[in-house]
Amino acid sequence: MSDTPRHADDAAILAAFAQQRRQGLTRRSALHQALLQLIAAGELPWRTQLPPSRALAARLTVARDTVEQTYARLEAEGFISRTVGRGSFVRYRCDTLLGRELLATAAGQEARLAERELSDRGRALLAVSHTPHTSRQASLTPSLADLRAFPIEQWLQQEKQALRRHGERLLGYADPQGLPELRAEIARYLQRERGVKATAEQVIVVTSSQQALALCTQVLFDPGDAVFVEEPGYQGAKKLVQSAGLQARPIGIDEQGLDVGQLMQASGGGRGVYITPSHHYPLGYSLSLERRLALLQWAQRQRAWIIEDDYDAEFNYDRQTKAALQGLDSGGRTLYIGTFSKTLFPGLRIGFMIAPPQLVRPLVAARQFQDGYTSALAQMTLFHFLHEGDYAEHLRNMRTLYKARLNVLYDAVHRHLAAWTRPALPQGGLQLVCPLADAATERRLVAAAAERGIRLYGLADFYTGTPQRGALVLGFSAYTPDEIVRFIATLAQVFNALPVASDG
Repeated sequence: MSDTPRHADDAAILAAFAQQRRQGLTRRSALHQALLQLIAAGELPWRTQLPPSRALAARLTVARDTVEQTYARLEAEGFISRTVGRGSFVRYRCDTLLGRELLATAAGQEARLAERELSDRGRALLAVSHTPHTSRQASLTPSLADLRAFPIEQWLQQEKQALRRHGERLLGYADPQGLPELRAEIARYLQRERGVKATAEQVIVVTSSQQALALCTQVLFDPGDAVFVEEPGYQGAKKLVQSAGLQARPIGIDEQGLDVGQLMQASGGGRGVYITPSHHYPLGYSLSLERRLALLQWAQRQRAWIIEDDYDAEFNYDRQTKAALQGLDSGGRTLYIGTFSKTLFPGLRIGFMIAPPQLVRPLVAARQFQDGYTSALAQMTLFHFLHEGDYAEHLRNMRTLYKARLNVLYDAVHRHLAAWTRPALPQGGLQLVCPLADAATERRLVAAAAERGIRLYGLADFYTGTPQRGALVLGFSAYTPDEIVRFIATLAQVFNALPVASDG
């Protein structure tokens, strides 16, 4: 027998992976089950060399980390061995019949676990799990910051300065509500820039807007309560509401923002509403003053809570952004959420919530039982970055950069895709919404792009129910002008190969 190891058949792995994905498994679980299936069934026999993680990730269109972690799990389980510089090899000598029996048992265990052994909360989380919009490859992913443009040297200087000034204070446990210095700086910034009414005592530092919303679902609502959400709207919020055992009840959007009249007429009322009033995600509409006042009256009358997500208010290019809804609220029914993931970088893991005074203690108590606190070093670095003007300078630079990229995308779409869409130029935000003839056209275009390995985001990605309209949602902030133009030119080639039709 030759000592030369055989190489795994990429096509067999791809087919097995696709089969597992069709059964509803996550990418990581699907890849693990696919490789386990092939090994246990003898289709990847002893000493077969598996593809390098980078190559397999590209072939499957998954993150390289997904492949690396799967290989590490299989190595820990004794199915493969890995040697730096040589690769990954199957080390399992199987009895084919026994292997298939073991595989059938293993494949069924995950489904049974999800169905029988998880708690109601665990099943709810699994049912609404979703893949966040983070990929930059073969896509114009909306709402991503350009991390290549971040002033990392300035950040490192502020981090070193924070350590020199505050020493061991930053290395231990931190206040679960957040460092007082940072909370005061955030309050001053929001008062000045967003018209928010807040003191440092009302600021709660969290890791993300998702954590802030999760705290709200825990503290403000009971299982079964109805929380209204925008339709279309941010799917992460809808999924989180559902995972908490709450009803996510959709309310329509038009050019004036959330249809507050529809909300008032909703049968059974509701305990709260999640809304992006300054700049709706993804359509970009701003909630009109008339509707803002009506919404606040509704919340006061219903004793309901308004959760205001001000996710990208800093990126307005041609006019003054409307002040935050929270600043108009004299009844203390609004919780204001923000984050630095879009303005700085998501890996910072710092966001904030402005809570009515009576809710601060219960929200902080709930936060203590989640993850305790946010890194004191990161908080203090951010405080100095804000306090010494680096943040304001960075925002000015990013607004200029992003506006230029928006113009490039707008021009490219009108030049190459005019047969399909003629979008209006938005005044702010991090995505361009390109309306289509109807939802059927959106499905055709998204499917055609997918066949070429291109990920397109459409309005369907933002609907809980059946989409009432069709559009493509294209990001631009994380992409250079050359990347944008090449992507749109490629889309034009894909789309122009299709007949233009309105009935899908």
